[in-house]
This record gives sequence, C-alpha cells and structure tokens, in this order.
Amino acid sequence: MKKYILTSFVYTLVTISISAQTVGDVLRYSYLQPGGTARATGAGGAFGALGAEFASLSQNPAGIALFRSNELVVTPSLRFARTESQLEGGLPIDDAKSTFAFDNFGLLFNSNRGKKNWTTVNFGIGVNRQNNFNASIFYEGDAAGTIVNGLYDDALNTINNGGTEADFYPFDTKLAYDAGAIFQDANTGEWVSDFLGNENAVLRRSQAINTFGKMNEMVISLGGNYQEKLMLGATVGVPFVNYRIEGEYVEEDDQQLVEAFDRLTYTEYLRTEGVGVNLKLGLIYKVNQTFRVGATFHTPTALSLTDTYSNTFAYEYTINGQGYGGDAISPDQDGVSDYKLRTPWRATGSLAAVIKKFGFVSADVEVVDYSNNRYNFTADVPSQENEVIERAINREIQQAYKQALNFRFGAELVLDQFRLRGGLNLLGKPQAGEEGYNTAFTAGAGVRGESFYLDLGWRHYSGQGSVLPYAGAPKASTDNVTNDILLTLGFKF
Repeated sequence: MKKYILTSFVYTLVTISISAQTVGDVLRYSYLQPGGTARATGAGGAFGALGAEFASLSQNPAGIALFRSNELVVTPSLRFARTESQLEGGLPIDDAKSTFAFDNFGLLFNSNRGKKNWTTVNFGIGVNRQNNFNASIFYEGDAAGTIVNGLYDDALNTINNGGTEADFYPFDTKLAYDAGAIFQDANTGEWVSDFLGNENAVLRRSQAINTFGKMNEMVISLGGNYQEKLMLGATVGVPFVNYRIEGEYVEEDDQQLVEAFDRLTYTEYLRTEGVGVNLKLGLIYKVNQTFRVGATFHTPTALSLTDTYSNTFAYEYTINGQGYGGDAISPDQDGVSDYKLRTPWRATGSLAAVIKKFGFVSADVEVVDYSNNRYNFTADVPSQENEVIERAINREIQQAYKQALNFRFGAELVLDQFRLRGGLNLLGKPQAGEEGYNTAFTAGAGVRGESFYLDLGWRHYSGQGSVLPYAGAPKASTDNVTNDILLTLGFKF
C-alpha cells in the first residue's frame, strides 16, 4: 500500500497528485471535463433535452432516439494548457503544454420502424472523452522548511517503535537514508539530519510536474422514440483510465544557512491504469413543438485501478570543504498497488426551446456530491492495515468535499446550411468551504449537408489551484487556463 503524504497539485478543475490514492486523486475521476463532438462542445455541452448528438450518449442517452439516419462520427482535437505558478515571495512563472488527441468516434444505427407507437429504436457504440490529464507546471522561489523534516520524523517514529532502517518506507524515507539525508551519529548513536535545530531554514526550491493521459468512456447505448413525444434511452459506460505524472522537486541552500547541506533532488513517477463501469438512464419529453424537458441519472462508476510508481533521491553536502553526495533509487521492481474507487452518482435536469429554421437555446443543471467518492483497498486482498487506511482516507474525503451544482447553457443559430454556436459552463467547486464556480466559455460553427457535416468547437476553461510538494510545505498558487479545439467529421448513411 503506497503512502499518501507527498505531492498534491490542484489543477483548475481536477486535483492531481504524484502519490497514489490520495484525497485529491478522487477528483481526477469524478470532476469531469467531458469532450465528445465539436457541436456539443461549441454549445456548452447543454444537450440534455435535445438529443440527435453523439456526445449525448455519455450525458442523456435518450438523445439517441432522435437520430433519423445511420451515422459515423469522428472528432480529433487539440489542447493548449497554460499554468502560471507562483510561490509566495517568488516571481510568477508560465509553463505551457499542447497535445493532440481524439475526443470522440462512434457509430449509430437507426431503425425507422414506421409503427404507430415506437417510431424509432436506435443503437450506438463508440467512445467519448471524459477527462484530459495533459498539463505542465513549474515554480521556483525561497521559503522556509524542507522535505527532510517529515522524512526524519517518519524514520524516528519507526526506530522508536522497535524498527530498524530496513523498515523505513522504501519509496521515500529509505531513499533519504540511503542518500545520506538521514543518518545515525557515529559518536552518540542518535538519529539525526542536517536540519536538526534549523528546521525552518529558508531554502531555494523548485518543482517541475508533467502530467499525461486521458479518461475515455466507451458507450453502448439503446434508445427508443415513443409517438414522437417521449424518448427513453440507456447507456452502459465503460471508462478507461490512462494517467501518468512525473515530478522533480529540488531544494538548494544557496545562502549557506544550513551547515553541511547543499542540495537535494527528489523525483516521483506514477502511472495509473484501469477500467470501470456505470449505467446511465435518461428521458426526453416533447412538451410541444417548441419546448422539451430532459432528465438523466448516472449510477456511480466502479473503477478498478492499478498504480505503478518509482522514486529517486539525491543528496549533496559539504564537510570540511570536501563535497559529498549520495543517490538512491527505489527497489528494482516498481511499486504496484491495486485498488478500487467508486465515484458519486449524478442527476441532471434539462430544458430546451427548439425553434425550427432558427435554432435552439438549452440549459442543463447537474447535481453531484463529491464527498461520496469512496476507496476500497481490501476488495482483492483482506488486510487490517489497509482497512484502517481506507477508513481514514474515506473520512477525509467526506470532510474535504461537498455537493455541487454544475450549470451548462448553450445555443445554436441556423443560417441555411451553416450553424453558429455558443455556450457557458458554471462548474461548482467541489472543495468544502469554497464557494463559487470554475468557468468555461464555448463557441463553434458548422455546416450541414444531406449526407455529411463538419463542425468546429472551442472551449476555454479557467480557474485557480495550488501545489503542495509535501505535507506542511509552502504552497505555490496557480492560475490555470486550457483551450480545447475540436473538429468533428460526420457521415450519414
């Protein structure tokens, strides 16, 4: 079981952390940034009462019942992520990253039954993106304290409880010991570090973090249209997680405030892979030719995840004018941890006004309680130790997060074969005690033909966050902006 005490990075709409299975990690898989098609993106994703849009298979599957033909759709995308980071007292530093991906591809099969009641029964299968994890951050500045303090306390606790250096945790405390940051005084036999008596020395510190990957959801959907009034649909969602984070944290005593110590470097690597399953149920009701209402319920997603991780520690120091250094690498076989995560249920209410030959306006209101995220560390191998950790971290999740509302607004203007779109997202902050919303603005355009359509969509996210390299560390604040550009190619047959 990997400890969860080190780097935590709150990035815009999702918490990213290098250490596995933290309180912050749950947001990575539950605070979603859905992709899909360029049309849905351009209109703010507010398609809960509209349908006839492949992205709705991951939102309100009743929308599948409004398709009138077979369709093939594919959506390549570009993401541009920029983070401005600042350690208190330091200068703001920009870091940027761009990536190419596919936000969507799928097939839809239409059955025009021509019968009095069920006029269509449609089936769809494909993939919609739920989260994009690609980002980059760097900060630098002077602040008091050191990562060695916590590692020394952990080592001392182990010794005081009858353990030896062989019992130090191999992915951080043991590395610090092997590299020379924690040692036993040759004269007194006491366990010490260079920072004893000077724990709050002001050091130059920097950290670079790069994250990669995505969470894509395979959707298998079925929906029917009853008398052109009531649309019902269901989706079995199978999300696939592929996430990687690499970090390097550096401390330097450039003012020579700490005797002996010169520099340390701690690196962390984590890859998380897994698969899950959920069920989505939805309906759309046509009140009249203009107004439609929709309702959706998503069950919790049950995720089975595997973390693979490794670390290094380098420590440089000077004694009597002579420089020394030690390097340590985590065990040859990377750490591996299997566990499960259950994300919260979601419910959405939707309203849309469709004006033929002019377009539509629409709105979705989604409720989700992020405090309902739950880890399970004992599903595969019973362990009293892991059960204690599981209960502790699940209690922390309940205290750290709250229920939030997400609002999506969208509109489309019809100009013969051309379309213009715009939208707004107000995404409730999941952290307990934090009010307000993260925001996203969207826009798009498209052209529609009898057998082909082409759409372009743009989404601009912005928000604030923070980076905490270890428990009790000085915090670096971040201003985060992402721009997603999507291009959808669709074929009707």
